[in-house]
Amino acid sequence: MPSLTINNHNLHYADSHPNGAPDQGQTIIFIHGLGSSQNYYFPILPHLTPNHRCITIDTYGSARSTYTGQPISIASIAADVIGVLDALNIPKAVAVGHSMGGLVVTLLGAQYADRINAVVAIGPTHPSSTLTSVMNKRSETVSEAGMEPMANTIPYQATGSGTPALTKAFIRELILGQNPEGYAALCRAIASAPVIDYSAVRVRFLLLAGEEDKSAPLEGCRIIFDGVSSENKSLEVLEKVGHWHCVEAPEVVGGLIARFVGGV
Repeated sequence: MPSLTINNHNLHYADSHPNGAPDQGQTIIFIHGLGSSQNYYFPILPHLTPNHRCITIDTYGSARSTYTGQPISIASIAADVIGVLDALNIPKAVAVGHSMGGLVVTLLGAQYADRINAVVAIGPTHPSSTLTSVMNKRSETVSEAGMEPMANTIPYQATGSGTPALTKAFIRELILGQNPEGYAALCRAIASAPVIDYSAVRVRFLLLAGEEDKSAPLEGCRIIFDGVSSENKSLEVLEKVGHWHCVEAPEVVGGLIARFVGGV
């Protein structure tokens, strides 16, 4: 699997079209959420790769992008995304992000409008005192006990009523594959995330929310959506879906993103 050295750390990634996007297609860069990896997006890629270049990244501190002790913030992850675009000579891209990655792509839309031509936020988390408390507690838990407490709870508590056992097993494997120190650092990044100036997001914007998402509830998603200034924005609520949208409902998510990107 290819990797890039960006901002003094190594990032693993996959690129569906290393020689450039197909004719009339877009380049799409994907940022996953906490406790996940680039593989989270692979169930939806068949809807996109026939017509678009898709670049999926293991965020620094997650999966194969080894944690080396550097501080992590939502802003530093966004800077890494821009670093990947620079390294691959990509002037502009559609940014897709889930959960923590939803924070990142919203920040990208607000602060890097010259590099981002559309944003897809999937279950984005809106910073709050409750989120800060939950993330700080998680950081302490994994620092003391490793990833197993998270693997024993998240696949069952953070998914919707329509989620099959195989999907829960995949989520469990994603979580068990994390480095506890990297996971804890990412928890702290979310806990300290500032509220983004959503009104600064003027590019095309799609928000996908899970009807049964307790981690990024609809109330917070609506705050983000209502704050975005884009003249072309849409909100889709997915029935019986929790917080792991792309693996709970890949056909629905893939289809929605494909239609959105096709109009960029």
